[in-house]
Amino acid sequence: MLTRLLLILLPVVLPFALYFIYYLLTRGKRTSADGEQALADLPWIERGPWAGLFLAGVILSGMALAFHFSLSTGPAPGDSLTPPKYNPPPIEKPVSDL
Repeated sequence: MLTRLLLILLPVVLPFALYFIYYLLTRGKRTSADGEQALADLPWIERGPWAGLFLAGVILSGMALAFHFSLSTGPAPGDSLTPPKYNPPPIEKPVSDL
């Protein structure tokens, strides 16, 4: 589960978190005298580069997965892989006092 978190979720969320921190540090104070602004008049930071952030997250996630799988070598030559087996315990017949 931690591998999935580090390889998939974190790289996708990281650009959004960095953008949010950047936005909080650089936003200016607005007063009610400023009034409503059209979307084209808003600063680029308030319009938000959402598609670019998502694309950056997907690219980072792909790079993390590629790096992870490039390090894993798999089984050594000559090793045999055996699938797991389930051997349930035998069911004992209950003793009745009737």
